[in-house]
Amino acid sequence: MLVTIFLSFAGILIVLVIASYFWTNYHISKGQISVLCREMSIMLDAGIPLLRVFKILSERISHPRLRKVIKEIHNSVEQGNTVAAAMANQPDVFDDMMIGIIKVGETGGILDESMRRLSDHLERWTQLRRKVVLAWIYPSLVIIVMTAVVVTLVCFFVPNVINPILELNPNLEVPLITRIVAGTGEYIIDHWLLLIVVIVAAVVGVAMARKTIVVKVFEDYLRLHFPVLGNLLGKPVTAAGVAGMFSTLIHCGIPIISCLKILSQTQTNFYVSSSFRKTGKIVEEGGSLVKPLEESGIYTPLMIDMLAIGDESGTLETVLDKIAQNYSEQVDSALEAFTRILEAVVMLIVGAIVLVVALAAYLPYFTMYTRLDG
Repeated sequence: MLVTIFLSFAGILIVLVIASYFWTNYHISKGQISVLCREMSIMLDAGIPLLRVFKILSERISHPRLRKVIKEIHNSVEQGNTVAAAMANQPDVFDDMMIGIIKVGETGGILDESMRRLSDHLERWTQLRRKVVLAWIYPSLVIIVMTAVVVTLVCFFVPNVINPILELNPNLEVPLITRIVAGTGEYIIDHWLLLIVVIVAAVVGVAMARKTIVVKVFEDYLRLHFPVLGNLLGKPVTAAGVAGMFSTLIHCGIPIISCLKILSQTQTNFYVSSSFRKTGKIVEEGGSLVKPLEESGIYTPLMIDMLAIGDESGTLETVLDKIAQNYSEQVDSALEAFTRILEAVVMLIVGAIVLVVALAAYLPYFTMYTRLDG
């Protein structure tokens, strides 16, 4: 039985490794695009012709899909299309913000500068995202490892401890906690394949549900308004990301209304995207930039106040840089505190579970000794 379970988990692990390999070779991350933009900026600044730049990149890039994309862009530009138009044919790789920045840089003859600014923004965005992801990695690994340990204890350790004493004392009254733990272990052993299927089905079901509009909107709402975490992480992360992107777009010479349109199209959070869509319409009609953002209830009072000052004084791009920097630092501090609290909570929960298992294993012995003493 143990060998069968081990082989089943090994098979699942192999499938996950293979899937990860294919996903890695297909998916093009923002970090990889950032490196691409940086290298293009350096070569263009050095005076290398554009077609030659794409030719060099298509030969140097190791990622198979990105290399193919660069070759397609090279061929498109060689046929007379602009870089922005060529990249627009790859919408799953280059979003509206990237294409907008490249189009402005290409039109103004400052493509190298636009590429540099785009690379800087993508690097900041990648670092911010990486910090959020890393904050969850350690607690997640602890939960996975301790779950495996607890399941092993429940399925194999507890029965090996209590079965000998029950064989010697068939009439011994087994404590309730021991019966529950032993029953759980027996159920896992008897239905382990069903449990694996249920877990895999649940993971797939959740992944599919997250793609539906209703679930996505609900998830986006929780990211911003979940008690404590919404104000601690959700809103600062949103403010840092939005301000950094907004600042980059303005620095590259894109008009405010176009900036707001691009922001509404590139933000993955439904409520953030809606707030910029509404703001864009109001600004286009001659209204205020700040008021609709304030009414959305998504952005912090500090961000709103700073935007108002920047809008009134004509220093919006400088203010946006300050907002992005301020909230990036705030996210760093919040993530550090959040990680420490989460680690403590996880360890307490794990400790409580291990204590329950230990009590389930040794309470029968205490019961037996009590009867012998009596």
